[in-house]
Amino acid sequence: MAAQTAVWRDQLTAAERAELGRGAGTLAHPRPDILVVGGGIVGVATAAACQQAGIGSVLLIESGRLGAGATGGAAGLLTPEIHEWSDPEPFVDLARTSLERWGELERSWPGGVGLVELDWLGLAPDPDDLAPHQRPAVEWLDSEQVANLVPGLARPMAGALIRAQARVNPLRSLVRLASVVPHISTGTPAVSVTIRAGRIVSVTTTAGQISPGAVVFATGMPPVLDGLPLHLPASQVKGHLLATEPTAMRLPGTVAPVATQLEDGRLLVGGTFDVGDETPKLRAEVIEGILEGLYAALPPLRGLRAAYEWFCFRPRHPDGRPVIDRVPGLDNAWLTSGHFRTGILMAPITAEILTGWIADGQPPREAAAWSAGRFADHRAGDH
Repeated sequence: MAAQTAVWRDQLTAAERAELGRGAGTLAHPRPDILVVGGGIVGVATAAACQQAGIGSVLLIESGRLGAGATGGAAGLLTPEIHEWSDPEPFVDLARTSLERWGELERSWPGGVGLVELDWLGLAPDPDDLAPHQRPAVEWLDSEQVANLVPGLARPMAGALIRAQARVNPLRSLVRLASVVPHISTGTPAVSVTIRAGRIVSVTTTAGQISPGAVVFATGMPPVLDGLPLHLPASQVKGHLLATEPTAMRLPGTVAPVATQLEDGRLLVGGTFDVGDETPKLRAEVIEGILEGLYAALPPLRGLRAAYEWFCFRPRHPDGRPVIDRVPGLDNAWLTSGHFRTGILMAPITAEILTGWIADGQPPREAAAWSAGRFADHRAGDH
């Protein structure tokens, strides 16, 4: 029977798994210069960037375990180029920069961050679906070239090949980044804030009160806390994924929409959009549908079983783009939310933007594109 959990945790060492629950239930440092609320990859990357920048003492709090939300259930793909077909240019540019930052982290971080370079091959029954958008980074392959790369396809298909993309085990990357954050308190939900003269002066948690100099909310969904006047429209989109048993078949990295090959020979499959399904349970029929799609695309794999089956909820704003901004009306508070399917990819650049903003008090030049103010027309409390 398949494990109803993501594959990522089982790929960690025992010591790495222990780090996910670091500082459980204790308040490590109640008067930090910078408090980061949220222990997903974006929050941890931001806490690590602030620590590395030397702009003050840092405390990160997380209501559960590190990576317990969308981070731990993500596919971990770092593929900015494919967003050229679906997202505005400012987002694509930022995503490309973030992949560059991932590469820099892999080279500079002690032990690296677990970055695995891969090629991305998008299959297209109709070449006109992709060819008009072709950029220099994209190599167009005919059906014979694709068949040589992916033997066993059920039918001939052309494809768009993008090299030098990447992937990570998101929990491993999170643990590596968290290693430089001196103060982490897991199992410590924030409950309320106290505001005076346009500043957050205290954050009440289940473990006690924190008096921070600055606060970053990196909670996936916009934070909902007593005393915090913040109302941003957002929703969660459920998605199912699975990882198969190891197979002898070798794919050239990611073959979209079929699968991504992991280092132990398993195939990572899925990333569904279960719109309207808000139930906190795995749906067997969705997993079966994912497997049937894999078998239909690659008939030699029929009979290959799922070893891991899971789902996660991805936070999303109505326009599909994240918020990276100062909390409206507050001088010492920032937030980032709604990264949807790109939280892992965008974590380093989001952390860099927030760290620089906190350090010098000036918004980056691209701030308007990610402003919370773009939702100003929504009624307060409209989610």
